Order: sequence, then structure tokens, then C-alpha cells
Amino acid sequence: MLDGYVFGCGREGPHPWIILNNGSDGPVSVMWLQGGAAAIARGYSALTFDGPGQGSALFRQGLPFCPDWERVITPVVDFLLQRPDVDQARVVLQGISQAGYWVPRAVAFEHRIAAAVADPGVMDVSTSWFEHLPSEMLQLLDAGMKDEFDAYMTATDVPATERATLAFRMRPYGTTSPFEAFTAVREYHLRDVVGQIDCPMLITDPEGEYFWPGQSQQLFEALSGPKELVRFTEAEGANMHCEPVALGLRDERVFDWIESVLGTGG
Repeated sequence: MLDGYVFGCGREGPHPWIILNNGSDGPVSVMWLQGGAAAIARGYSALTFDGPGQGSALFRQGLPFCPDWERVITPVVDFLLQRPDVDQARVVLQGISQAGYWVPRAVAFEHRIAAAVADPGVMDVSTSWFEHLPSEMLQLLDAGMKDEFDAYMTATDVPATERATLAFRMRPYGTTSPFEAFTAVREYHLRDVVGQIDCPMLITDPEGEYFWPGQSQQLFEALSGPKELVRFTEAEGANMHCEPVALGLRDERVFDWIESVLGTGG
């Protein structure tokens, strides 16, 4: 069982809902700013939750991340569709940060979602882990040399801040072993399933994206169904990962697109 929260817009009859999927390490409460408030302003209600590896699911239940996120989203959709105030034909799924991978992964299998948003698009989560990994360490990893890999990654001559950052990043994957974490994150890619995505998708592409640069464009090009790529620029004050200082502009463009897909007026 996952803890979740409802941001209700006050409408009693069936109306559109949006499921807000958080990223790798943010508190679930931040989803009020990452779509919750905007949803209510547009006449939508919103549901957000702590999935495996996030918040209460991690710290209270010990549930780690999983790559096959459809196992998370499908039960969430099942739960939501039991509500009498849900328009079952107009349920939207939006993901921020690492959920830019989880959301496309989920809708490759969960086809009750009417429209999906990835902010930003993520084709391969592991690139943010491997970008600065020395080639010698990659060779140890590929050779399955767990003890040697872990010893180098946690050696006392590695700066304490780097070791602390690594421990923080590994915890949601359910391990304290760098070898196991780096091995696990290799499974978080869309290459084998992106062709199964058929619901309309909006992909944000912020200038200066620093975790997964270029991957919004890659995901957009790989999609064969209805799709749109929306760029956010430094000139607009809307650059960087998840457009942190231009949430109003981001929400305006996202919900304009959602309404164009679902029908105007919420």
C-alpha cells in the first residue's frame, strides 16, 4: 500500500484528473507546486503518491525503486478509477525529473492513460551515473568484479562529500553496494518498450538540462504516436532541470497541451 494525497478541485461529478509522479528524491508535497495548484485552477483534481524508493514507501516500508514502473502506475490507476468523480476517459499522467523515465515506461503498458507528460524526457536513467565513471571502473563493473569495484568507490581517499552523495543516490535502489547500484540502474531505459507507447505525450526540453541532456529530443524522436516537444529557454527564465524558477510558465504550457488533447474547459 502506498501513501498518497488528493488535491481536489471541488467538482462533484466526473471530471478530468491528473496523476502527479514525483522524481527520485523530492518530497511528495512538492507536487503541489509541480502541477497540483495548476490542476485545480484548470478544473482538474490531482492525485500524487510516494512510489517505491520515494518518501514513506522507502523510509517506512523499505520499498526500493523498480524499473518496471507499470507495476506501480496500474494499481494507482485502479484505485483512482474507483472514485465516482473521475472521468475515466480523461486521466492524465505527469512525471518530473526521473519520472520522465517512469511515466513513458508506465504508459507503454498502461493504456488507460489519456495523455502523458514527461518533464524532461528520459530515455536512459543510467547516463547520469556513468557520465563521469572512469573507464577502469567500467571495466571492473563489466567484468563482474564486485568487491574490487566497491572497494575503489568507497575508499577513504575518495572525498567524503562524494561518498555521501553516492550513498544518498544508492539508498532508493535498496543497496549500499556501488556495484549493485550501478548494475541496477542499467535496467532503467526505454529502448525495448518505447515502440509500445501510443497515448499522446508531451515532452519538455529545458535549455541547460544537466542530468539527461539531449534525451528529451531522443525520446520525442523515438515516439511513434501523437507527441509534442516544448522547449524552455534561458531567455524566458525557464531553463534548467524541471524549469525551477518558471513553474507558472511551465504549467501554462503543459495544461494548454493537456486541454488540447482532452478537450477544452477541463
